[in-house]
Amino acid sequence: MDHLNSLLRTALSEPRTKTWAESLGSAVSALNSIQKSATPAIEIGALTSHLAHHQDSHLIQSWKKNELKLPTLDCLKKQPLPHFNSTNLKRHPTDNWIDFTFMDLFAGIGGFHLALSSQGGTLAFASEIDNSARTTYAMNFGVIPFGDIRTFTRNARGDPRPLREIAKIMPRADIIAAGFPCQPFSLAGVSSRNFHGIEHGLKCEAQGTLFEDILLVARATKPDALILENVRNLASHDSGKTIRVIRSEITKAGYQIFPKWDDSKSWAVINSLSVIGQRRKRVYMVCIRNDLAKNLASSKGPFEMPKFPLEKRKYSLRQVIEADNEHSELVKFKLYGISKKLWLSHQKRDKNHALKNNGFRTNLMTDLNEPAPTLVARYYKDGKDCLVPHQDRNRPPRMLTPRECGLLQTFPPTFWIPASKTPAYKQFGNAITVEVARVIARSLTSYLYT
Repeated sequence: MDHLNSLLRTALSEPRTKTWAESLGSAVSALNSIQKSATPAIEIGALTSHLAHHQDSHLIQSWKKNELKLPTLDCLKKQPLPHFNSTNLKRHPTDNWIDFTFMDLFAGIGGFHLALSSQGGTLAFASEIDNSARTTYAMNFGVIPFGDIRTFTRNARGDPRPLREIAKIMPRADIIAAGFPCQPFSLAGVSSRNFHGIEHGLKCEAQGTLFEDILLVARATKPDALILENVRNLASHDSGKTIRVIRSEITKAGYQIFPKWDDSKSWAVINSLSVIGQRRKRVYMVCIRNDLAKNLASSKGPFEMPKFPLEKRKYSLRQVIEADNEHSELVKFKLYGISKKLWLSHQKRDKNHALKNNGFRTNLMTDLNEPAPTLVARYYKDGKDCLVPHQDRNRPPRMLTPRECGLLQTFPPTFWIPASKTPAYKQFGNAITVEVARVIARSLTSYLYT
């Protein structure tokens, strides 16, 4: 513990610069060697990496007083964290470089981190429950996200903590970003849950109420703004009741919602096809604290969401495939080609679905000049959602490579990807399209801070 305290003091003494991670890798490696600690070494590593990143006193004081009980996580034992290179984040002439902080809730692998960092933002807090995604996040940003956000927002009985208590154990950030769990709201998720008799949406105790945890953090820490992402079905789910509840609760929390509600199924829906060769429609909301929204509206006018126009034939899957030069096409088919047995199974299933006249089909991309369909988390199972044909049409097609999936979500080509295919496909299927979030982040930070 003396060694741990020394490492914590070292982390706290580091200046907040873009080279903060240079001393962090060795510190976390040493933390991972601690075998008998009351708090798992990896969670202490999460705390230390956050401290080194933004030097927040709330977290360290809470840890010292043992007020915060952190869950067990066993990963990253054999590999130290990398040095985070932010020199290429500002990729566009119109990007900002503003001094602000952000919180990354339901962080996944860090799509919002990339978007907000590109405008000069510094991470204040990250939380992600999936251990594999936490590993990917850490390997790319040098910060280990904390686990279940409810560790911070709820007590042992699962009841919400008082807001003043949450404010004591969590840092404040200028902007909260959250792609809160989308499966209970998605078209596929609703269909599956209805079939199995499982509640969904805000009625789903396991995931739907996690939206409340975002509001608890917002009410307790009062950020300037929130950026929220969810599936396109959000506006129409449960005959519109779900979005009415969400909008009502955000308003009660003291925030104005943008874009302005128009009572349509396409409200707040942005198609990723405007920035990359993928048809992916998602809801993006910006929520600005009432006092700021009122003051800024008087001087600048109300905030306006950026436009994402669709230009005919601008982006294609072919562009993405050609951008992935890690392997030749021959090697890609060797590594990611599906078996003949699976291909025959897909074809047989398609014939059965055609006879039943339902919408389930294998998506063979016979024209690579067209955009890809929506990348989904289940893609790892059989690849049926997007298959690349072989030049020899008698041979089975291949799945997209994990790198191609990352490029379809506009993650940088140097982004670290797990060696195992399953988590890589799932993580990119669940991720946001970074470029969409970057454009929104640029508009929001310009409006708030310039």
